[in-house]
Amino acid sequence: MSEKFPEISAPGGGVDAKQFIEPGTSSTVFFAFFVAIVATLFGILISYGILLIVLLCYPLIAWHTHRKATALIHGSGLKLSETQFPEIYRCAMELKGRLGITKDVDVYIIEANVANAMAVRYGKKNVILLTDDLIHGCLASGCPQALSFVMAHELAHIALDHNGIIRSWMSRNLKKLGRLDEYSADSVATALVGDKDVVFHGILMLTVGYALLPYVDKQSVIMQAQEVSQNKYSKKAEKELTHPLLLNRLFRILKTW
Repeated sequence: MSEKFPEISAPGGGVDAKQFIEPGTSSTVFFAFFVAIVATLFGILISYGILLIVLLCYPLIAWHTHRKATALIHGSGLKLSETQFPEIYRCAMELKGRLGITKDVDVYIIEANVANAMAVRYGKKNVILLTDDLIHGCLASGCPQALSFVMAHELAHIALDHNGIIRSWMSRNLKKLGRLDEYSADSVATALVGDKDVVFHGILMLTVGYALLPYVDKQSVIMQAQEVSQNKYSKKAEKELTHPLLLNRLFRILKTW
């Protein structure tokens, strides 16, 4: 008889993701759109219209690419359902409903060849990818509910349309926007989970890994997070990243409690 997977729950009422958008996001998006438009027009001019032809052909290219990517995921990972890891699937659907997401969202478990988890969009299809190592880590760390925080974070990206083609391109190239989006997703996920210990556990596990987590002194981590948030060199180093430093993410969460 196979071992039963623990139930992952996410009870609570509806959450409006837009209420948790990080301050400064709107102005950064406007700036990114402005730069993208200017750069596109400039590219069309210097390429003598070739870039315009490429852009007009892009929908067909994207459709073909998305079909291939979807087939790759479907052929390499396990799609969650009521019969395949139903405990994770039900939690994902419950969180999806609480966020008011009406679009279809597929959830796959894949081998650990991407960073922990991610939300992507292939055409109109939204997909959440969870790695086997992430799920194992949540179970082995003694807090399987931490998985609900990770899924809530990825669903927040979908609810806020961070995973669209243009928007995701902007956040990858304008790193400040990428960091703001991560903070927004963390805030939404925290509101959904509603348990500060689960949120703390989830981010801490991403920081140190599940094997060493039982030996971590949490008060020392909190003090280190405060130091990192005030260190000017940490701020300079973070500007090169699309994601905030993990201890800065932890500090932001701690400030809301």
